[in-house]
Parts: sequence; structure tokens; C-alpha cells
Amino acid sequence: MAWKIELGNSVVYGICDGSVARDPLEYLIGSTSADWAMHADALDQAGLMVNSFTCYLFDTGSDLVLIDTGFGANAPEGMAAGYMPDELASVGVSASDIQHVVFTHLHPDHILGSLDANQDPFFVNATHWTLKREVDHWHATDDQRAPRVLSVVEVLEGAGVLNPTDEPTPVLAGVERIATYGHSPGHTSIRLSGGGDEVIVTGDLTWSPVQADHPEWTSPFDGDPAEAAATRARFLDEVTASGTPFLAGHHPQPGFGRIVSTGDGRQYEALPVSDA
Repeated sequence: MAWKIELGNSVVYGICDGSVARDPLEYLIGSTSADWAMHADALDQAGLMVNSFTCYLFDTGSDLVLIDTGFGANAPEGMAAGYMPDELASVGVSASDIQHVVFTHLHPDHILGSLDANQDPFFVNATHWTLKREVDHWHATDDQRAPRVLSVVEVLEGAGVLNPTDEPTPVLAGVERIATYGHSPGHTSIRLSGGGDEVIVTGDLTWSPVQADHPEWTSPFDGDPAEAAATRARFLDEVTASGTPFLAGHHPQPGFGRIVSTGDGRQYEALPVSDA
């Protein structure tokens, strides 16, 4: 189900494309069974870590901006995913209404929804934003995901709707990209602002609320684990000090919260959302 928060006169919608349950020891490298015994509330009844695939729709009143596109029509067979188009429709938005698509990075679970089932652009009227260094990486890597990633990139390039920039320049007023490299070479987070309020869409900076006090735990999907951990630690320090809330696309729904100091560490504090 889609949900929303308000930023002044603007609205952010959480658009859930699906979810998957994973072994926390396998997907948060460095964590132990003892760690998770102290954080059992962060796991499901089977002791698994639930990761959502959440995209974010930002309605400024004059622009509709979609951050990441999930799997969409190209969800792997058997996976509980691919719900993004229906979720958009549930808040009264069609694919043709979207004016900007902003990718945090180009991993399949963040971009496959950019194409329809016929492998044509799904958001036909949107400019698609990413970084050139991210595109260049996928052209040069031997990562087994590269052919699928490039199949999306090439369709968007061919349609003239992909805009790879050298730096994480702003997309428009109220939509600012932030360099948060490590998970991928061009990974960016997105600062959304309106009416004096702001929230940061973090992409794949964190996978679980438990990482609030364990930034050293990395994911097997981190391209550069050391850089990803350093970036995560820096980000967590910054939002703890500022109190800025953030939207974590892979946290269990709704994934909206902030980091607070506990005196001897940090913890994630969930914040309320409204039904869309």
C-alpha cells in the first residue's frame, strides 16, 4: 500500500514495488548471531531480514519526480515484486505524468521498472537522471548484471531520455543529489525539500535499521565495501547531528525515520506516515 508524508506544500509518496526476506548473516557481512539476538525485533518470525524495494514519488505541485523505478514490469519470476505501476495508479498518477526519474544508482532493482514489458521506455515524458561515472562503470565492468543494466541504459539512451551528468547537480528546486559513493561508483542520495522541511532518500546506504549503530556492516552488493562503510558512517554522523529524517528504500515498510544518539551509540527511530 502506498503511503505519504508532507514537506510544506509538497508530498512524498512511498511506492512499494515489493519485498524479499533474506538471511541477515549473509546479507549484512560482519554481523553475528549474537548481534541479531539483541535485535530480534528487526527480523520477521522466521528470523529473516525483510528488505523492501521502495521507490519515491515527489509531488511539488508543479512537477512529479520519481526516485528509482524498482523492478516494475520486469520483476524476476517468482519474486514478490513488480507492483510499482499499480502503486502509482493508486495515488492517481500514470507513467506519462512523470516528468523526471532520478536514479540513486543503476542496480537492476532500481532501474528495471524504467522499461515496460516490451522493453520500451515506461516513463515516456520523463528525463532520466544519473551520473556519467555510473554509466561508465557498467560499460567497463565484468559484473554479471551488466548486460541487463546496459539493456535498460541503451533503450533510454536511444530514446534520448537519459541525462548522465558529470556531477550530482540539482534536478530542480527542491530535488538535490548528494554524492554517496561506495555501494556503486555513482551512487547518490537525494535531498527533497519543501516549505522549510527536508528529507533524504538514501538509496542503498543502509539495508536495516540496525545499521544505525553498525555502519561497518556491509552488503554483498556493495561494489567497494570499505568506501560504502565510510560513506555510511559519515552520513549517519551527519543526520544524527542534524536530526534530518531519511527514507531508506530497503528498510521494512515504511522506512521513514531518523537517527538519535543513545549516549553510547545510535539507534534508528521510526517516524509516522499517512495512508496515501
